[in-house]
Amino acid sequence: MNRTFSRFETLIVPLVATWCVFSFLPSPAGGQELPWVPAGMVRMDFAPDFWTWDSRYGIDVDGNDAVELLAMDLMGTPLGSGLLPDLSELEADLAIALADPSYRVNLGASQAFIDQSRLVFPFRVELGITDWLTIGGMAPLVRPRTELTFALSADSTSATDGISPWSANRTQVQGFLDSYRNILTNAQDAHGGEQAFQDARAYLDALNRAYTHDTFFPVEGSAPAVQLQQRFDDIKTALEGLGITGLPATVPVSAGYLTEEEFTGFLNDPKMRAFPLQDYTTPWALGDVEITANVRLLRRGFEPDSMGVLPSLRYQVGGGVLVRLGTGSQEDPARFFDTSVGDGQMDLEGNAFGLVELGSRFGAWGQVRYGIQQEGETFRRITHPSQPLADYDRTAPVKWTPGDYFELDLNPRYFLTPAMTFGLRYRFWSMAGGGTRNQVGRARSPSLGCAPSPSPRPRSTATSPTSTTATAAGTWTRASKSTWRSRPTG
Repeated sequence: MNRTFSRFETLIVPLVATWCVFSFLPSPAGGQELPWVPAGMVRMDFAPDFWTWDSRYGIDVDGNDAVELLAMDLMGTPLGSGLLPDLSELEADLAIALADPSYRVNLGASQAFIDQSRLVFPFRVELGITDWLTIGGMAPLVRPRTELTFALSADSTSATDGISPWSANRTQVQGFLDSYRNILTNAQDAHGGEQAFQDARAYLDALNRAYTHDTFFPVEGSAPAVQLQQRFDDIKTALEGLGITGLPATVPVSAGYLTEEEFTGFLNDPKMRAFPLQDYTTPWALGDVEITANVRLLRRGFEPDSMGVLPSLRYQVGGGVLVRLGTGSQEDPARFFDTSVGDGQMDLEGNAFGLVELGSRFGAWGQVRYGIQQEGETFRRITHPSQPLADYDRTAPVKWTPGDYFELDLNPRYFLTPAMTFGLRYRFWSMAGGGTRNQVGRARSPSLGCAPSPSPRPRSTATSPTSTTATAAGTWTRASKSTWRSRPTG
């Protein structure tokens, strides 16, 4: 359990426990916890939920389950292609120009903190059709929030690359490339077969591609920039040996290290088409609406005898069905670390529940739920789970199969007085493995308004492990970070 949730739980559990004692647990003759109401009556329910978390379940390097911070992927390693997969092509081109296959883009050291929360106001209405049949519905208003702090430290000790000179001084770069290209073109017929000429051509082609990526480039004075200039000087010397002269003196490189403002601009450019890494609160929106029907199957012992005394053993048993509509919106692929308002696909659930009371002191309530989460379509930036800042070209529609879920809820209690009850709650929740599959070229992204990449990269899927909790404040849902996660509501 993460630290933020622990602090929240420390404050809220006494309040929740007090509320449970005086309000949630009914008197022996009541049975109000069971989800039906008398014929002709209407019951309205309103019980807000607030969740907050700053960590997730993932998989460590040994393949074991592990708890990790939400911001883990933005911390520790140098900011480069490990987080920004689009930079791998830039690295490949500069590696050719440098004749160094080990070259990696390094934009500096990044630090981040992410805390996410969800506030839900579920408005529930139930109508008693008969004394044994109740129908109802629930419409939740949801407001997710992501608090994100991102800091980038880039200097000569922590970085080697900055904004590409193609962006900062395109005229200078274009002049360098044109001059270089014209000289080689003029010498093509006489020296095209020479190794020195072919090396010069390969260097020019790689450099031209690296510039026109229009992202980042080695900073003046950094080791890659010095190596790039040295390679160019070696090529000039070899060409001069063939009588080819007139090449420019220096290779244009980045003028300075990357700032946080420049990185924000990079996220907003056409390659990324993403919002900045900053706090964001989703406006209030309608979540996944639920429609329910519950039937009372058995009821014994709740009618007092002629002396007004209840039987020592009392019980009620029922069952129900729930349809969860996909009315809530999902995460926006243009906003990194966004949280969804709803799951966006239909779920079907069956449940059974019961209440038993023994004498005037002991009782228990329980419920079993099994849900089938239907397949739905969603848009994602397709990449490896550890590369959260994928470029826009990786956006594609995918078929999302969340997996079925099972829940067991047990609540034994002890009646201190007819109006005061002490109880414990045990909750077990698990979900079968789900996953996604690509739907190439199927649609246009509704939030970004542009066609997805024609050849998206696949994302791995995994099975979500089982979660078991026994707390008074709620449950902590456990899932692999390489699975699209869905937590059933209600």
